[in-house]
Amino acid sequence: MHKNNNKWAHFWATLSLLLLLSFAVKANQAPIENINGVPVDMAIEKQLDKYLTTSGEEGVDSKALLFGVLEKISSETPVATRARALSYEAYWHYYEGNTELAFETLDKLFNLAENTELADVKVEALATQLELVQYEGKYGEAFLLLSDIEIHLSSARMPRLRYFAHNRISRVYADWNRYDDALRHLLAAQEAVSETNNERTPIRQQYLDYSIAVIQSELKNWEGALSTINKAIEHAKQNGLTYDLPDFYLQKSYIEAGMGNREASLNSLRKAYDTAESGDRIYLLPTILNNFGDHYMYEEDWEKARSHLLEALELAEEVEDVWMAQTIHFNLGFVEVHQGNTEAGLKEMTDAVQFYRDEELTKKVEAMLGELAQAYEFAGLYQKQAETLKEQVALSKEHYQSDQQKNLANLQQLYETKDKEQQIELLERQNELKEQLLEINQQRNMIWLLLGVVALFATVFVFIMYRKARKANLRLKAANSMLADQSLKDPLTGLWNRRALQKEMDERKKHGERRDAATQSDGLILLDLDFFKRINDQYGHAAGDEVLAEVSRRLQMICRDSDKLIRWGGEEFLFLVRNVDDENLKELSERILNELAKKPVRYEGYEIPVTTTIGFIRLPFSGVSEKQMDWEKVLQVADMALYMGKAHGRNRACGVTELHVSYEEAQAILETDLSEALSNKWISMETIEGPEAPQDPS
Repeated sequence: MHKNNNKWAHFWATLSLLLLLSFAVKANQAPIENINGVPVDMAIEKQLDKYLTTSGEEGVDSKALLFGVLEKISSETPVATRARALSYEAYWHYYEGNTELAFETLDKLFNLAENTELADVKVEALATQLELVQYEGKYGEAFLLLSDIEIHLSSARMPRLRYFAHNRISRVYADWNRYDDALRHLLAAQEAVSETNNERTPIRQQYLDYSIAVIQSELKNWEGALSTINKAIEHAKQNGLTYDLPDFYLQKSYIEAGMGNREASLNSLRKAYDTAESGDRIYLLPTILNNFGDHYMYEEDWEKARSHLLEALELAEEVEDVWMAQTIHFNLGFVEVHQGNTEAGLKEMTDAVQFYRDEELTKKVEAMLGELAQAYEFAGLYQKQAETLKEQVALSKEHYQSDQQKNLANLQQLYETKDKEQQIELLERQNELKEQLLEINQQRNMIWLLLGVVALFATVFVFIMYRKARKANLRLKAANSMLADQSLKDPLTGLWNRRALQKEMDERKKHGERRDAATQSDGLILLDLDFFKRINDQYGHAAGDEVLAEVSRRLQMICRDSDKLIRWGGEEFLFLVRNVDDENLKELSERILNELAKKPVRYEGYEIPVTTTIGFIRLPFSGVSEKQMDWEKVLQVADMALYMGKAHGRNRACGVTELHVSYEEAQAILETDLSEALSNKWISMETIEGPEAPQDPS
């Protein structure tokens, strides 16, 4: 009896100890909260915010802070918090020069993303990959990642992550000179920041304002750019974030110069100088003083220009900025030429150009050659001027071709990789179906064996199994057909996709179809829905999908059997029109404008007006052989025509109809700046205004 009592006492003591331990563990667990419905460990999130805010500050051990957080991560930590920590770890290794370890950490992040349904975690992984591949100079690979990240981004909920991803995407679009798309994503990033209220909010808002102003400047939207940079300056002053004020005033000076307000531009330069000097950003002063010199050179006040440039040179040498020093020498030489000291001035300019040649900074050389040619012209050395301009044109062409080849190589390599992945997936599915067919054949053999045992039973059984085998064969054929079709179709609209067009054009090249211009040739009509982001923002992404599906149906009604209608991406569609002349192409473009605008799209009681902007062109273009100007180059011209239509008010079709000079003469400009080709009267352009779209009564 005594022994039994000891056993029970031991049992209750053990149970009590376990209960106390469980309470202690729960008490030590960090509180799990959520951000817009996404579970996070708020304590770790705050430590990661601190790491982000203090990183790089003097006296702060950023490594200890980050890896101290990483040690606290466990399988119990919410997946969104784990993903953020892994993203920061990947960046840390990359900044420290350990690229291999950075991408190994990125692989861990993707493994995490593959095992969760949270769109935010997938966006964290893709946005981190996007930034790292761009750092690696793989611009084509970065561009092809955009569609994947934008799909998941539409479902992401965390403001920090949406800001990060939209901001990252905008930089990729800016690298490809897609400034409208870059601006669209910066505005989306700004919307995400407006949903936050923490220590990082004013810093992010200020950075976005500056980035938006830069993009607006690239688009020559001077009024908008000035308003945005003024907003950035005001925020910086209000929040005490004055470190970047010199950069803001420099951008403001550039904007005001673009607007023709030289006095205001000069005043902004003075403020840039004062804030750089007082903010301990001495290394910026040579750049600012050089801009002063540029200003007075433009005003042809050579003495003032010389004075500021000499001061800039002294400071550049003091801070050991050898590249800026050479730029200043170049400008001083320009001043010397205009003050009559021709020989010394030209030598100073050519020495600076040679410095950049030796450094292999050929784009800087290209920019300098234009001003050197002006100096030769002023000095009356016209032969030297012609030689310099010829070299500049050759360099420009070389840079363009080099960039194009690099981007096309990156895109082609990634396309082939994705194509192989798809082929492997198709083969795996086909093998699964073949295994099923093999099993069916084995069952059929068993039926024949059973025939000798029970004839009647076997006959019935054979009949049943035969039907089963036949259905399986039909399913196999249907599955194979479906897989082949799916790889060439857009899942939302059912239209052909880019891969289908690539296949079509490969066949065209293979068979040598219509290689030279003819009376009737093919046509390309590229259209982009106007203000599609507003539809998604106002009515929701489901409404946007319905608009895309309805637009597809209307376009299919217009499309002939011989034509091909492709969903080119996002809200873009492409017609490959067979056997058309210029008049047919204009009529079809006008018909598309009218068909889309004639009545709004109905969705859940709303009437959503839809218009589009079009760029159209014939293929081959204006008698130029497709060996010189293939379909991709022709489509690029149509894309530029479309963006000119966007810039001039949307709801219109702009078609490039004729080339008035040789293709060799126009090639460099035609492939980069359509507006300049139009200004030079090298091309003809037709513009068709669209009808006024009915307004949404809501």
